[in-house]
Amino acid sequence: MTKTKKTIYKLLTRLPLLVTLTTFFFMPDEVPVHFGINNQVDRWGSKYELLILPFTIIAIGIIFLLIAKHLDKNEDNGSNNFNVCTTVGISVLAMFNVMTYFILYISFMGTQDLEPVQIDFLSLMAFLIGTVVIVIGNVMPKVKMNSLLGLRTKWSMSSEDAWKKSQRFSGYCAIVTGLIIIIFSLSLSGSSSLFIGVLLLLAMGIVDTAYSYFASK
Repeated sequence: MTKTKKTIYKLLTRLPLLVTLTTFFFMPDEVPVHFGINNQVDRWGSKYELLILPFTIIAIGIIFLLIAKHLDKNEDNGSNNFNVCTTVGISVLAMFNVMTYFILYISFMGTQDLEPVQIDFLSLMAFLIGTVVIVIGNVMPKVKMNSLLGLRTKWSMSSEDAWKKSQRFSGYCAIVTGLIIIIFSLSLSGSSSLFIGVLLLLAMGIVDTAYSYFASK
């Protein structure tokens, strides 16, 4: 991992906790912790619940790094899988960073209704997920055969050729799927965009698995 990439990784892992602790004492004792599909607060909670997400982000950062190191140790030539895993990790951490800062903002403002904020939280989640899926699609073709990462089916792992074809096809599908999810996130509101995004990801998984079968033949 380059120094720049390592710095970004560490920053995205630790910054949410630092920002949360910095703003913590300025927060009201009760903050909105859940919004319904109509963008209205349906549950308030203690401001200490704001610490859950930053610590979760730290755990995610550690897990991705451990997986990357495991893959690097078991890769015969180069560090392709390590680089792919840390790149995906950075995109996932960035997604949770945005979510953290948005939640801190609405908590600080004591927002009861997201309409004045003009940001639909569920649509924002769908947009971020779509972006992460595109990143994953771009790095999928670089994944070498391994025990944890990539499109792993008994067919894709039947040969080196089947593996390469499956990862390449899955990468293209992920880019297209991510773009479609982003489009829906910008055009639909509430839970609709997130629900469609989940359906698209499930469909992508089915199509990818089917392709790996034909690739093995």
